[in-house]
Amino acid sequence: EKVPKEVVEYFDMMDDGDTSIPPRFSCESCGAEMYPKDYIGVHGEHYKI
Repeated sequence: EKVPKEVVEYFDMMDDGDTSIPPRFSCESCGAEMYPKDYIGVHGEHYKI
């Protein structure tokens, strides 16, 4: 499932938790947890899964 980058960035900004963990979402189809494949977070962390 594709999540727009703006949505990922918004949730990343709103999360006060552990910056070593990328923003996560639940798949609307199957309920599985989704992560960005390659994303540089708003706090400068580079997530590549």
